[in-house]
Amino acid sequence: MRAPYPIGPLQTTPTATVPDDFVPVAAVTCDPHISDNVAADRTVSFYAHRWEGDFSRAVKMLNRSSAHKTWFPGSCGDNYSLAVLDQFWLVDDRGRATRPGHPSDSCGLPKPGGLAAIKELTSAGSTEHRIALSDDQIYEFSHCRPTYRPATTGTTALTSLSAGSVFCRFSSTEFVGTSSTTETFDGLPPAPDCDAVATEVASTVNVDNLTNEERLLTVELDGCRRVIADGYAPLQASDDLVASLR
Repeated sequence: MRAPYPIGPLQTTPTATVPDDFVPVAAVTCDPHISDNVAADRTVSFYAHRWEGDFSRAVKMLNRSSAHKTWFPGSCGDNYSLAVLDQFWLVDDRGRATRPGHPSDSCGLPKPGGLAAIKELTSAGSTEHRIALSDDQIYEFSHCRPTYRPATTGTTALTSLSAGSVFCRFSSTEFVGTSSTTETFDGLPPAPDCDAVATEVASTVNVDNLTNEERLLTVELDGCRRVIADGYAPLQASDDLVASLR
């Protein structure tokens, strides 16, 4: 069982059908994506799910013939908008497994009716799998650095701010996981003078709109509760922003 993309490789769709002499009694499907946030131990998770029941309808749909390719490929639209499908295996009563593919439509795209039929059967439980990430993988996945660095304040007023939605969180400089926020930074007021020291912070990478350089953006979750873009005057974080990152 491979880790889902983007941590693992992008999975190809097999073209095999279910063998005539193979009688499944269970199926295992795997989440097509890993969890959105990284845990304190630098791991992400995905789940494998087991399904049991009568697979006759699912096998019939998986073994359908593929459609002939269309004479008008321009009508197929943008393939990149398609959802990633679950990986899945069928298991027989002897513990043997097979991994069939999907028949394709006239555009050459998979027809997922067989997978949908499997997921309509009885759920027989789920198993969590955790994957350890390196610091570089966390950065590639979350666009934040899991190594603490203090913010650097400046005096220049910040006129616009563009930042990612995933932050690395720290407690007393120790990495404690990532959090996602949908809150914006537009309209935050300048922060007043404050000497309180923050012990919990969240940081991400932002691109300076003036220099096009990558800089650190820090949100203090306690203490003065400021938003600090490296080299700029601090802004005051809103209650909603702080709450979304805790």
